[in-house]
Parts: sequence; structure tokens; C-alpha cells
Amino acid sequence: MLLAALLLPVPVAGQRPENARPEPNRPAPARDRPRSLLPPGFDAPAAAPAVTPPAPLPGITPPEPGSEAGADAPPPLLPEALEAAPEAAPEAAVADPMAARVLLPPGAPIGTLGPGNGGLALTAFAGSNGRFVAALAARIDRPLVSRWATIMVSRALLSRAPTPAGVNDGDWVAARASLLLRLGIVDGARRLIDALPVDRYTPATYQAAAHISLAAGDLAGLCPIAATGRALSPSPLWDLAFAMCAGMDGDDITAANLIDALRRQPRRVAPFDVRLAQRVVVLAGGAGRADGINWEEAPGLSLYRYGVASAAGVPVPAERLSALGPAHAGWAVRNPGLPDATRLALLRRAAAIGALSAQELAGGIAALSVADASGGFAAGSRAALLRDAYTAGSPGARGAAMAALRGDGRDLGALLETAGPAAALRPDAALADQADQIIAALLAVGDAGRARAWWPVASGADDAVRARAWALLAVSGGRPASVADYRDFARRGGAGAHGEALLLAGLSGLGLAKGGEWDGLRRDSITPVANRWTRALAAAATRQAAGEVMLLAATGLQGVGGGGDGGGWADVPPAHLEAIVAALVASGQRAAAQRLAAEAVMRSLPAAP
Repeated sequence: MLLAALLLPVPVAGQRPENARPEPNRPAPARDRPRSLLPPGFDAPAAAPAVTPPAPLPGITPPEPGSEAGADAPPPLLPEALEAAPEAAPEAAVADPMAARVLLPPGAPIGTLGPGNGGLALTAFAGSNGRFVAALAARIDRPLVSRWATIMVSRALLSRAPTPAGVNDGDWVAARASLLLRLGIVDGARRLIDALPVDRYTPATYQAAAHISLAAGDLAGLCPIAATGRALSPSPLWDLAFAMCAGMDGDDITAANLIDALRRQPRRVAPFDVRLAQRVVVLAGGAGRADGINWEEAPGLSLYRYGVASAAGVPVPAERLSALGPAHAGWAVRNPGLPDATRLALLRRAAAIGALSAQELAGGIAALSVADASGGFAAGSRAALLRDAYTAGSPGARGAAMAALRGDGRDLGALLETAGPAAALRPDAALADQADQIIAALLAVGDAGRARAWWPVASGADDAVRARAWALLAVSGGRPASVADYRDFARRGGAGAHGEALLLAGLSGLGLAKGGEWDGLRRDSITPVANRWTRALAAAATRQAAGEVMLLAATGLQGVGGGGDGGGWADVPPAHLEAIVAALVASGQRAAAQRLAAEAVMRSLPAAP
């Protein structure tokens, strides 16, 4: 029972589950300055459901729910060209005799979200070439520059839609689940794998399932697939898994024999990894003594070492976690085998990359912060400031707490921490000087209605606040787009030439900046782009294949990640944003297009004073 408690993961405690026409003496924006984030070959010319309110800090009445889409609801070779590649014979599925069979008719949609709970329509991949879209998924190898792009791609990957032609169910689910894992959405990846009948598993599915179980710190998830994994792959992972699972199943002899055999193969499997497996076996058997674990003997932190150590009660040094890549924050905050302080430090990052909702972020702060015996928090701590942001006695005091949490506004995770308090706060002229930041926080979670309600306050603020508030609301449907207001933003908003061009691109993609003076502004600010990538976007949008549109969009939005200082947006050419937004609108995803455009503007705004 003790080992089971160590192996079964639980959620974070407390949660359920550029550009105006250049002014005189102002240099014109460099047309080719942004670095394209598209994969090689692409540049060659030629309503989200309501969510559960945030888990409150002790003694706080939760605010009304906003409209943020939950992050969870978030390797075939790429063809040389985007034209449909010839179909390959699907790889034969391999049945796993150890796992229970799930009855699902051939051709039935596989996923966990439908149109009623945040998923896309059955036409999400209508007419898509399966090998191509699976290859697109494989080319996205890290969290995206955009949090909202992560959320929309997660929706697409988790949606119940027929498997596109040219790929079998097992390889398609493996490609989807593996991408979810690389985005930090470990729980969603696990649910998707679990939705696939085991008789349709392929070698790629087994590999994806193993990686997901390790990322989740769920060693028990390896057991139904360990025997078949050993038969399919020579990787020592499967021998280690089989030994651990034998121990958890009470077969001490098999476990001991495998551990001894692996000890005699130091060139094949690192002794450190064998010792980790032995620790699990000893814990499962309740007798014997495992060798000590010294991280100085480990050359690095692998996914295996992370998963097994955290599940078996071996502290994983926090300074080693970055070796797992940017997505690790999304896995770690949900891993109860890690220290609370480690998880608390990663909450903002996990939320910024789209792996954690703002509601879960608030609940995680409450659950993981150190409190005294009466439930109080140290003055000035994040938890204390968050409590004050919700409950202080005046709007000014609540605004001051929000400003302290937010800092200079460049950390998206910190901005997201203020979204709940902002939603619970009525518009008040006393907070006019931060109205643009409050609007940004609300739009960061998709709450366009409450953001729009702050316009009367923002319109009476100083010129810079008003200009920035207008820009954010214009791309999110809360204010009319006008050339005069755009020029005012270019003069006073402080976003710089690239940020102004991103605003113009967003408005244009939404169909709000076309004709007349707008066309002149676009010629001066946005370098047109026409290549295989834009043609593929347009073709997918014409078919209403929103899932393919979202995957194509994501290939152009890879970078340093969605959090931090938001610098990744500086590498997104405005013309690419325009094409993505237009394709989303054409495929029936206007709300997603507005949120993406608003985020692009938000992340280009200057630091708050």
C-alpha cells in the first residue's frame, strides 16, 4: 500500500482536478528582422467551455469563473514538400496480452474532448493526409512562444475526430500524445493514450506510453505494457520496467533475477539506473535494503531517472530538472513525489507555457506555500499577496497587491496570477493607472467580457494606458478598429515597430484592417509572405480542418517558450501571425484567433514602471 501511494500521481493539491507609417525622423521597421520559426522547407517562396473556479486560498470566496480554456481542456519523417505524400502501408498493430481490451469500432473517433466540452468538430482533420499531420506533430519539439497556441493545439490533439487517411490509429495517437507531452500536458497525454484500445497499439504507441508514464511519475502505468515492450524493443528501459513491475506484483524471484542480470551489463545499462529499479523492488517487497542513491554518480537527469526517482521517494535535485527540457514544469507541478518548494517555484512557468490553468495556478500557490498553524502566510509572500489581491478592504489595496504580484508585467506567469483577483474586482477609477494591465490579465485567460468592462476606466487614464488598452481590446473584439487609434498606439503604446506590426497583423487577419489607409499601413509594416506553409494553412482552412490549421500554426510558433520575458514573439514575423489568424477565422475558430492576436500584442508591450 505504501508503494502504491508513492506510484499513483495526484493533481496539485487544492485544485479541481508592427505598424504605423513611419513618423518623421523615425526609421522604418526592418522588414526581415524577425527570425522565422518555421521548420526547414516552409519558407521557400512558391468557444471554450466554462471552467471550474480557482481553488481559493483559505478563507477566500472564489471569484466567478472566467472563460479560460483549460490547458488540458493541451516520429514520422516530414515530407520534403507539403503536397500529400504517398500513403505507406500502415504498420501492423501489436496486441498486449497483459492489458484489458477496450471495445471500439474500427474508424471510431479517438480522443477525450468533444464539441460539448471544449473539443473540435469531427471535421478537425477532414481531408488531411495522415502522414503529413503526424509529421507536423513530430516537428514541434518544445513549448510554443504562445500560451494560447498551446491551449488550442491541445484541444485539437485531444479532440475526438476520425483518424486521417494514411496513418493508423496507434501511430496517430502516439504522435498526438507525444506532442502533448512535449508541450507539458502530461495528464492529457495519458488520457489520450488510455483512450486507445490496446489491440491497436504499435511500437510508437508503446514508446509514447512509457515516456508518458515516466513523466507522470506513474510506474504502475508501465506494468500492462512492459512484457510486450520487451518483445518489441531492445531498450533496457523495458527490462528495468519488467523487473520493477514484477516486484510490485509480488514476484520477488523474477525481479531479483532481472536486477542481477542487469547489474552484469554495465555497458548496456548504467549502474545508477539499476539501483533506482532495485529501490522500487525493495519498496514493493517490504524487505531487504536497497543501495543508496547518489546523484553525483548520475551523468545527467534522464526521463527514466526523473520518473523512477520521484515515484520511489528519491529526492530529485531541483537544479537538474532543466535537463528534461522546457516542458518539465508542466510535469513537475503535478508530481507529488517532488518537494513542495520545487513545485511552487515552477507553477508560474507551467502556467505560462499553457500546461496549467490560472485557476490551478492559484490553487497550487495556496496548497504548496508554507503556512503557519493558523493558516497565515508570511507578509510579502506570493500567497499573502494573492490573498490581499482577493480580499483587501479597498480597490486600491487590492490593486496594490496585484501590482506587487505582477511586477513589471513581463512574466506571463505572474500576470496570470492576477487574473482571478482581476475577475473578482469591479472596474474602479482608482485603478485607472493599471487598467491596461488588468485588461491584459483578463485577456490572458480569455475573459474578454470582463476585460471589455474596464474600457470606461482605461479611456479616462493617461494616454499610454488608454492606447495599450485599446490595442488589446481591438484585437479581442472589445473596441472598434480605427486608423486614428492605431496611430495613437504607435505614438504612445511603447510596443516598438515589431509590436505595432503584430497588432496590425492581428487586426488584418481578423478582417478588421483592410482597405483605405489600412492597406498603406500594411505595405509599410508587413512583408508579404507566400509559400507552401501559407498555402497549406489556406487549404486546411478551406476544408474547415481546424485541427490541421492549429498544427500548422504551431509549427510557426516554436521558440524559447511562452513564459519568461515573452521574447519569443520577437521572432514571429507579423505576416506569419496574419496568416495564422486569418486561417483560424476561416476555419471557424474566431475566438482562438482573437486570443492569439491579443497575446501577441500583450507580449510586445513595454515593462510596467
